[in-house]
Amino acid sequence: MCVYNVRIDDAIMDEVRPSITKGLDESVWVQLQVEALFSQLAAEAKNQQSTHLTLSQRLRGIGKAPKGFDYKKELEERF
Repeated sequence: MCVYNVRIDDAIMDEVRPSITKGLDESVWVQLQVEALFSQLAAEAKNQQSTHLTLSQRLRGIGKAPKGFDYKKELEERF
């Protein structure tokens, strides 16, 4: 397990403090929030990797594009 020291502005902590479940230690709450955020980021990264197509897969998709599809614009937006 990795251990990091984190500094949080007191004003920000004062704003979120009411959201912390009563009886839950603030450090435990912060730990849970960071783990939830990292889990979400990891899932998004995994999903992005799984939707990455190889060149041959992208070329095969051109034949299935709808009429009037702007290939040049699609490639510009993709890269």
